Amino acid sequence: MILKNYSRIIKEYAKLSSAHFALLTSIIPVSGALAMGETRFSHLLILFIIGLLAHIYGFAFNHYNDIKIDGLTPLLKERPLPSGTINKKHAAIYILTVLLLGFLLTFFFFEIKILIIYSFSIILATLYDLCSKKIGGMDFILAASITMIAIFGSATVSFHFTTLAYIIWILSFIQTVNFTMMAGGIKDADHDFLINSKHLSTALGVKVKDENLIVPNSFQVVAYVFAVLYAIFVFTPIVIKWITLPIVFIIVLIFINILFFYITYKMMRKRKFDRQEIRKYVVLHYNINWLNVPILLITITPFAGILIVFPLLGLIISNILLYKTIFRPKMM
Repeated sequence: MILKNYSRIIKEYAKLSSAHFALLTSIIPVSGALAMGETRFSHLLILFIIGLLAHIYGFAFNHYNDIKIDGLTPLLKERPLPSGTINKKHAAIYILTVLLLGFLLTFFFFEIKILIIYSFSIILATLYDLCSKKIGGMDFILAASITMIAIFGSATVSFHFTTLAYIIWILSFIQTVNFTMMAGGIKDADHDFLINSKHLSTALGVKVKDENLIVPNSFQVVAYVFAVLYAIFVFTPIVIKWITLPIVFIIVLIFINILFFYITYKMMRKRKFDRQEIRKYVVLHYNINWLNVPILLITITPFAGILIVFPLLGLIISNILLYKTIFRPKMM
């Protein structure tokens, strides 16, 4: 009985931490270091742990701030805080502990300049969590936060940054905007419109009316522009010979980006608002977009190939254990 209770508690905190995306976010600083040529396992492991702590803090604090908003949506009422499976006091202690651990590990293993970069990323993430529904354009603040985590990973190796490191930072920024503004805007269209959210997707007219999802042409144009920008920064370094890839990897990259455009199209062309169905598209949208990064990093080290399957395995395992599903995390 005791073990069963502990298992239930761990699962609830995993849900609070958005475990389904934890491994993907955690390897962003690892990717920044790999782009600098870092291959020491011990170094990459420390970055992974710090990235994991940053992920837990950012998502758990976001859930903490959205308790009332989540209560407006039947499916989101099942989250640990609005459902009461974790009380606010315990959640606050958990969030502060994770935050402190991230700072302590960064301070212990790296110099003060690295700590400042990490701190700036955390400040931006906190600002997003506090103001994402109240101030327009906060998607770019979160994108800057994720980019700073990638820069943090690179800076732990050297401040003489490589061209590939710059490319990874730019891709991190655009991918985060794709995720929060485009995919996230559609996923949260029901309650964002109800609370008069200042989210850019709401400002561009995305809403749910009589259970119908309305995605205006203006929003679709912005979504496709960011998708094109992402593809440009993936292929430009290959075209101008900054990066040399075997033809088979270039074909794979072309396929990945075509698939990403297709998923984007499918998500925006839905007529009925079905959060469960949209969650599937959001997960595919984010993970397919990410696949470009490890393929580019293979030019530095074959070890980067592990990053292709790592986030997907984390997603599948966490979803099976927590929600008994594969691609539709119920707490997202």
